[in-house]
Amino acid sequence: MRKQKLCVIWIWYLLYDNARFQRWLARHRRHGWELADVGCIFFRFERGDGTRYRYYMQMMKDDPDTKRGRTYLAGVEELGVTCLGCFWHRAFFRWEDDGRPVKMFSDLASRALEAKCVRSAQLAAAVWCAVNAALLFFRAWLDLDAARGFDELYADLIAAGAPRIAMYAVFGLLWLGLTVWGVRAAVRTHRKWRRLKNEQLIHE
Repeated sequence: MRKQKLCVIWIWYLLYDNARFQRWLARHRRHGWELADVGCIFFRFERGDGTRYRYYMQMMKDDPDTKRGRTYLAGVEELGVTCLGCFWHRAFFRWEDDGRPVKMFSDLASRALEAKCVRSAQLAAAVWCAVNAALLFFRAWLDLDAARGFDELYADLIAAGAPRIAMYAVFGLLWLGLTVWGVRAAVRTHRKWRRLKNEQLIHE
């Protein structure tokens, strides 16, 4: 028995750091589901068999489809870690939790790279949302301006086009809100990245 999550849901999780991803998986685990596979469209979950797993979501420097990327994944799997799949430059790993502390992926360089990549994704998402907001507002203004251009039909055209203009405006505000969210998230991630870089300098 399997449970699937649509890509449109988990694309947003690509913008989050690993800690948020862990909390998302923990909510599924509490309901008896374990992440089993990462495809191009779905996250696939299966009913847990009692084995406790740990997960990690890593932004890889080399694309997983390149020779260096495949070599890296093969080396990780030799340590008993299973790669559940990759999306863009992000790889999803799972291994059995034996209670020992995990040192893998916990060094400052890996955490700083993760924060840098997440920040870039958040900024790209913010720009994309801003473009969508601008297009919708422009479309609403065009419709309104076209209606106002016909004096004798102004009232009728406004009445007929009002729902469409209102829809453009509402969705424009929604995209604008997502833009603000993306920028604020990127600022927080940037601060985290700077803190990790400063820690690296201290340890060096």
